[in-house]
Amino acid sequence: MLHVHSSRMPGAIAAIAIAAAVAGCGSGGTAAKTTKASQDAQAGPAYTAAQLRGALLTSVNGARPAAPVESGDYGSLPGVKASRQSLSGVKISPAKCATATATGLTSAKFNRVPATVATFRDGADGVSEVLLAPPASMLTAALVHKIPAGCYHYFARVGGRSYSYQIKAEPAPRIGDAASELNVRASGDASANIWTVLYRARGMVGAVTVVGQDASRAGAEALAKMAYAHAQKSLV
Repeated sequence: MLHVHSSRMPGAIAAIAIAAAVAGCGSGGTAAKTTKASQDAQAGPAYTAAQLRGALLTSVNGARPAAPVESGDYGSLPGVKASRQSLSGVKISPAKCATATATGLTSAKFNRVPATVATFRDGADGVSEVLLAPPASMLTAALVHKIPAGCYHYFARVGGRSYSYQIKAEPAPRIGDAASELNVRASGDASANIWTVLYRARGMVGAVTVVGQDASRAGAEALAKMAYAHAQKSLV
């Protein structure tokens, strides 16, 4: 969902960054199991898009959102539509690696889920925060993903430009009921470092992505913890 910053970032890098932001990250995170009883107690979304909007961070290191905050059904958000269109124009090699940065959130079943997103500019880096409120039965599926074998290093081509990507799943910090973390490094005609932390918690899924040559694991994890704490406080 980094369409705000894609004007400064070549198409392939922006598209993969968007995928990390709106589609989540890879396996390898820490998790604390939720009970089936607590899941079954919630038949539908716990929060509306408006409630989620009020739970987003309002600033990142003093910077306000770089574009209007988007809220509504996940599949209807302009940024989600734009990211999917951007990805459709990227040719991945090997082809099986096209889903390497995706999670369960790429499924069409999340299209009607209440969601909201904010994007920020933190110095030279782009930052996005996404919140969704899937039904309890879909919370676990949002994080389910495995990087395909042979896809920790792959190539992309778009608009005559070529890029090389390296993906690595990292142990995530303890956030909510489960969390996962992914690092994507892009090089070629341009370079970028992309860190995404995805978590699920009581009635919601959140993702924080930091993109830029100066993006760091520590910075992404700190922002994710801050975003989670703020959302939990706001949604009580």
